Amino acid sequence: MEAIKEPDWTVVGIMGSAKGAAGAADGDVLGTDHLLAGITASKGAARQALADAGATRTAVMALLRDAWERGVTREGDDDADETVASRDLLGEDGDRRTRFTGAAARALTSAMEQAWGEGAKKFGAVHLLRALLEESAGEEDAAEESTGEEKTGKRTREPNRAVVLLTACGVSPRTVLSLLDGDTPPQEGDLDPLLHPTRDVLLGRSHYRHKVLWKRWLLKRIGVNWASRPAWWVSMETHEQARRLGHDTVGTEHILLAVLATHEVALRYPHMKDESAPTPDTRYTGSERLARMGLDHATVHSALTTGRVPLTADARPAEQYLDEAASPGRPPADAPADTPTTDPGTGPLVDLLLKEETRARQLIESLAPTPDH
Repeated sequence: MEAIKEPDWTVVGIMGSAKGAAGAADGDVLGTDHLLAGITASKGAARQALADAGATRTAVMALLRDAWERGVTREGDDDADETVASRDLLGEDGDRRTRFTGAAARALTSAMEQAWGEGAKKFGAVHLLRALLEESAGEEDAAEESTGEEKTGKRTREPNRAVVLLTACGVSPRTVLSLLDGDTPPQEGDLDPLLHPTRDVLLGRSHYRHKVLWKRWLLKRIGVNWASRPAWWVSMETHEQARRLGHDTVGTEHILLAVLATHEVALRYPHMKDESAPTPDTRYTGSERLARMGLDHATVHSALTTGRVPLTADARPAEQYLDEAASPGRPPADAPADTPTTDPGTGPLVDLLLKEETRARQLIESLAPTPDH
């Protein structure tokens, strides 16, 4: 390069967010995974491409937190032993204390070179995201084109930590790059469209509406990983299930829908479900019990919309079942997301629903093809 290319204001913000993502684990050394996390917290086309592919801020931070809590060093060739001072890369825009891993430094250098090639005054988030991903995407293409002896003659570099992090989210670098090029977001598997709203809440693309505005803002800012706290998740999802059906009163049938919906979505995003998982993981025992009986969200939803299963009134208000099953262990639903929890999971809640004469129990007994043992 002829000279250092300045970062734009979005990249300055990304650097700050990257420090926050790295602070608990790696101090002042920023890796490619931290830069990726910083991009997910920014605004603009780079963040949107990641979010459309499934690598939202909520998903990426869940993986980083889980690695830190378990004391696991993230996989990926980031050349962490060859750090570069921020000032050496960014000049006066650099931080005196911050250093970058070798791979992160290469990505920043590549981003600057892209900006020079385009004649841009500064390098931005799109330049940085391309730089983080293009090397690995190119080597992935080369590996697919090579066969037999061709592969043995050349050693390819291992993916950097940003790419490994994306892969853990079930996202391909090439997918993200194609979205940056203007391609249409891909279909995310065969998940039932009825569960898309639940999925979008889990990934942080949307948020529960039944809370007052400041509480919704707080939950959005924190980026709650609902899959790691299934009892709390069900309590929030219950109200949404009722709203989506156009029902004014919340009943145990909506709790049943929420238990099934959250479990089915969590199974599609195991990297979210595994955060803070105990050993053995008993948080989804109630949901698993219903699945073994052959129940799923679509079947119960269909029964409710068609009215083919006559239902009598619940023995008591639905909120009482949620509160009773959640205590002890979970903090109130309005508590900050960083409140320490021992989430009781869905087991106690399903036990309660089946113990009493609830609308949920009536649906289960009418629809389950396999008896409960």
